[in-house]
Amino acid sequence: MSWQQMRDMTPDELAHAIKILGMKPAAAARYIGQSARTMRRFLRGEREIPVSVVLLLNGLITHRTKPLVPRPRPRSY
Repeated sequence: MSWQQMRDMTPDELAHAIKILGMKPAAAARYIGQSARTMRRFLRGEREIPVSVVLLLNGLITHRTKPLVPRPRPRSY
């Protein structure tokens, strides 16, 4: 099955994909444009992992592309 046909991912598979790409969950969250809290919910299985995230991560792994993760934004209080 091609990476383009894989449309779902378990929390364990997500954690493995993040590890393969050499990212931490917070960096992966910034990369996909989600909050760190949402990423934790994906990893705990509390929220369904969007198809767009599955395709993006599988594409990066398949093409051996290192993601360019944006720096964290400074917090304002």
